[in-house]
Amino acid sequence: MKPFRLLLVFFLAFSLFSLPRPIPLVKISKGTPGLVDILRTYQVDVLQELETCFLARANRDESGLLRRKGVSVLVLDRDSQGKEHFLVRVISPARLNVLTGRGHVQQVEPDLFLFWADSGDPLTLLTPDFERKPLPCFSILPFLKTYPHPEGLTPGLQVNDVIATIVGQVSRANLRSHVQSLQSFETRYTSTANCELAGQFILSYFQSLGLEARFQPFTFGQGISTRNVVAEIKGRTEPEEIVIICAHYDSDSNSGEPTIRAPGADDDASGVAAVMEAARILARYPLDFTVRFIAFSAEEWGLYGSHYYSDGARASSERIVGVVNLDMISYADNMPEDLDVVVNPASWWMAERTGWVADAYTGLAVRKSINPSFVYSDHSPFWDRGYSAFCASEDEDVNNPYYHTPGDTIDTLNFDFFEDAARTALAALSDLAQPVRSGYPGTPAGLVAESSTYASAFTAVKNAHLTWQSRSDAAGYNIYRSSAPHFGYAKINGSPLTAANFTDRALKADATYYYVVTTVGPGDVESNFSREVESPAELPRYEQAESDREVSLRLWRWRWQ
Repeated sequence: MKPFRLLLVFFLAFSLFSLPRPIPLVKISKGTPGLVDILRTYQVDVLQELETCFLARANRDESGLLRRKGVSVLVLDRDSQGKEHFLVRVISPARLNVLTGRGHVQQVEPDLFLFWADSGDPLTLLTPDFERKPLPCFSILPFLKTYPHPEGLTPGLQVNDVIATIVGQVSRANLRSHVQSLQSFETRYTSTANCELAGQFILSYFQSLGLEARFQPFTFGQGISTRNVVAEIKGRTEPEEIVIICAHYDSDSNSGEPTIRAPGADDDASGVAAVMEAARILARYPLDFTVRFIAFSAEEWGLYGSHYYSDGARASSERIVGVVNLDMISYADNMPEDLDVVVNPASWWMAERTGWVADAYTGLAVRKSINPSFVYSDHSPFWDRGYSAFCASEDEDVNNPYYHTPGDTIDTLNFDFFEDAARTALAALSDLAQPVRSGYPGTPAGLVAESSTYASAFTAVKNAHLTWQSRSDAAGYNIYRSSAPHFGYAKINGSPLTAANFTDRALKADATYYYVVTTVGPGDVESNFSREVESPAELPRYEQAESDREVSLRLWRWRWQ
């Protein structure tokens, strides 16, 4: 019997180790120096960045390694497998009681809670009157960026007279007409026939402008079908460089019946109207980079339209320069009203650049906010996929008393503010897409950067090698460099270069540099900037070796403990 007992013990032990190990969902507090690098070292599955923390899947070994590095780790759900988790905004005890009665609730930040249920359809349990966002089912760790945000950095941008002309063409009458048309569907609640008709109206409008336009169908939840609307102006110089302006065309109403009455004039017919007006105006202008105009559906249900689009964009390796998301830009609780522009840390440059654009072209006051916890609109899925994006809104904290009610109608809007907000959004979009200017040399295409690093016992330096396509209309070229993306450019060459290549020498190996090139014509007139390229920081070899050793040790422990 003894051999049999030993065999039984071995079998039970093998079965125990073969069982799937629970994978907790944890809250990782920010504040530890070099936290993102630590998360990369241990390859933690980060699912969401918030203002004070990251939410992640981390097993016991990973949590232990993080704690030994001084990182605060709190378990929220002991086994996250097979569940859909939502971030939910709750601003009153009564609403929290409702949420608690429907499933599991864990607070992660003030007014921000994690919700999940052991059974049932989350979209039935978590009705659309709760602002929510599903946690991504993939790790956003590869897309976490630690861009520098230098103080006192000058923009390094030039006022463009074509953009001034473009901005001046925004029509208040057109904005009013578009909002009225969208409100006239009575409801645009996703899953209703009226929502689909509203999508057809937007598509037909884009097609009437001569744009390439299409539906992007998708399903969510328990097989609910709907469609994004996507239109495009192809760029002349670098068509693979893409700038997006977007808004959501679905609507909701918490009081009454949203499938019958949800006019959604401010939320978000106003954003869609500004997108439609931007398309009308830019359709007549050649641009260096491609512009896409997108009306998303199912935003009110949990950003499903923008999730679907951004997932496909990343899967196709699309080069999205920036996303301008407009969500509620027409209500003013006080005048003069400012425009809130909300970004995550990696997109800070978009807020700075939009502030500069507003000063240059519209005069509208812009309030810049870096808040990665502001996740309840269609910019957020782009953040998750590593794209820069901002949300423009009348107020970061909604002050519209008609929000999500049947009273959100056109007669409550302030068209003085609405027109200024639409003009500012169009200026920001045009600034990124770069209208081709008549009488100026053409923008250089095909800029690429390669780096070579040289190390000694005391220091390491690198050279950045730049090449681009030569132009027949060029008297020369100028090189601009910055320590930050898309902002703060300074010319680094003396006289214009005659060859379509340049080497920037003796740079700090552990620093990242960003480059653009211009074509110089007769009289030293310069073209628009080329696309931006990056010379990334080089990780010192000893740090790389330490990272490799720690990762190997972590994997060894995971396999054998």
